[in-house]
Amino acid sequence: MDHRPLTSVQQGILTTLTQAEDQFVSGEQMASRFGVSRAAVMKSVHALLARGYQIESVRNRGYCLRALPDQLSEAAILERLRAGGVSADVHVFDIIDSTNNEAKRRAHDLARPLLLVADQQLNGRGRQGHSFYSPSSTGLYMTVVWPTALSLDTAALCTQVMAVAAATVIEECSGLSPMIKWVNDLFLNRKKIAGILTEAVADPEQQAICAVVCGIGINLTTERFPSEIAEVAGSLGAINRNVLAADITAAFLRMSAALPRTDHWLDAYRERSMALGRPLSFSKNGQSYHGMGKKIDDQGHLTVQLDDGTDCTLSSGEISIHPDDLP
Repeated sequence: MDHRPLTSVQQGILTTLTQAEDQFVSGEQMASRFGVSRAAVMKSVHALLARGYQIESVRNRGYCLRALPDQLSEAAILERLRAGGVSADVHVFDIIDSTNNEAKRRAHDLARPLLLVADQQLNGRGRQGHSFYSPSSTGLYMTVVWPTALSLDTAALCTQVMAVAAATVIEECSGLSPMIKWVNDLFLNRKKIAGILTEAVADPEQQAICAVVCGIGINLTTERFPSEIAEVAGSLGAINRNVLAADITAAFLRMSAALPRTDHWLDAYRERSMALGRPLSFSKNGQSYHGMGKKIDDQGHLTVQLDDGTDCTLSSGEISIHPDDLP
């Protein structure tokens, strides 16, 4: 994969075609805009085609951008973020231990948000020490690093913000409507298609949070899973990974910017919740409990009405829902 930066002319052409929104732009117009020859424009377009950009060329009309490349591309993600008015740095990796691990290595002294995306993870991580299966080319594995001084309790809400951002963008891109299993998993057709891991990074000198690291792994076209997760894991289907990465990042940053307010995204989280109104179980302090999901409060906590009629409110942890009770 070619992750080298675009030349200034290539970047200018890409920006122009993106802003044109499916309209043709003449080679002469772009040559004049960038102070180069029409032959230089054509050469730059050919370079973009080689990177996987789908650009239609029509005589006497010019060029039109039809689709972004399917291979992960820093340039493609950056351009889509820019088109959406989002300022962030982007790094793409062919293979990495974990995007969350790399995010924590880079989290100090960031001037603006950072998006890390990998084609494959060797040690993808989930909550409570679980691993996340991350084979090459069939999923989207990404982490957003957001420089912020939020409190620890507020930072924890970023997991739910990411869940809403991802579910919303997936629906926009595919027409499918994933459900959210409190607190951090996305399900479709009773199968887990995505998991989220949020971690806070502290500044040792200030003894306060300096960044939130929020990672998500999404199974797109993975067909075979390890035996231990084969019964529960599923895949979403083919969606352009550059579009998905950029749009999820943009949605996450827009919604998280208003924290600790939750009114602009929490209703969407509740509407997609798999827990509300369904029987579930969980463990707390070494003891198992059973009950019915009752409500999600304004802090994102889940209230469960236990079998004995009392209420128990969970601020963290995992719940289990029997496969027969999944929506």
